[in-house]
Amino acid sequence: MAGKLNLPPHFKNYAIGGVIGLLVGAGGMALFGGDGLSGGDPVVATYNGKNLRASEAFAPVKSRLFQLEDEVYRTKEQAINDTVEQRLIDAEARKQNVSVDQLLEKMTGGPVAEVTDEEISTFLASKNLKLDDPRIKKDDVREYLKYRQRFEKRQGFVADLKKNASVVIKVKEPSAPKLEVTTDGYPSWGNPKAPVTIVEFSDFQCPFCSRALPVLAQVKKDYGPDKVRIVFRDMPLPSHDRAVPAALASHCANEQGKFWEFHDALFSDQGKLSDTDLKAVATTLKLDAAKFNECFDSKRHMETVNKSKREAESLGIQATPSFVINGQLIQGAEGYDKFKVKIDKALSGS
Repeated sequence: MAGKLNLPPHFKNYAIGGVIGLLVGAGGMALFGGDGLSGGDPVVATYNGKNLRASEAFAPVKSRLFQLEDEVYRTKEQAINDTVEQRLIDAEARKQNVSVDQLLEKMTGGPVAEVTDEEISTFLASKNLKLDDPRIKKDDVREYLKYRQRFEKRQGFVADLKKNASVVIKVKEPSAPKLEVTTDGYPSWGNPKAPVTIVEFSDFQCPFCSRALPVLAQVKKDYGPDKVRIVFRDMPLPSHDRAVPAALASHCANEQGKFWEFHDALFSDQGKLSDTDLKAVATTLKLDAAKFNECFDSKRHMETVNKSKREAESLGIQATPSFVINGQLIQGAEGYDKFKVKIDKALSGS
């Protein structure tokens, strides 16, 4: 059937792939509620002789609209790629006078390297998973990694076919809206004049947000404070009853120059966010207890937290964690590679 590649049995995925997909795929963010604007500023409605333009009506949901536009584009792109790849494989099979299954077995079959226990552990660690997770079975992971070796062979074969055929996709990719985000008055790391600013909207009680720590640590290590500035913005979710108190406490720690230490401590143990726990962290970090407690108990920074939350809503940001890199939005607990692409693009000025 056109557009469908019927893989031979050894290309079938294994159950571990589904488990990993569920654990580290779409689950990488916590939803706030329910945003993209592309091309021009037409009148979308009239009332009492006045015009309502797209920029006015869609501003609160522009990020969401872009996500939908991008999803449509990615779906079309995949369909185009699937169809082109199938036709190229069919043509190559005819050229070699073999069936598609025979062609794939010839070009991408054969033995694969044995998968070691170390490779299994390394792979799971890259997905923030461990073998002691009851959902994970070592043999399933081993078979999945063997499958992946074969799949990568197939991908290489198909990539060569496409390169030789000079494939060009002509569906236009939507342009991401540029978000203007306030950074003044919020905790930051790095040089204020750094060419790249990453604004993180986060929630101390959100389990997905803690996954961003190693990614941002790698960003700091690879780029340094003169290239990248990181700004923390509060976005406590209504479903997290300890998110607001934790945010208030972090600002009290910021008053004493210990925001990032406090930030790391809270994310390292998200089960300890009671008032007593938050004050204990302040003590551990050797903050002035009297000043911290007065700040925290009086809820001095409540308006700062609420202002941050309101701005996130106005920008159409509705998931934690979310990151705005020089105006470009990344939502969810994405891996380092996605950040690197955005940062390098911003540094190049493109």
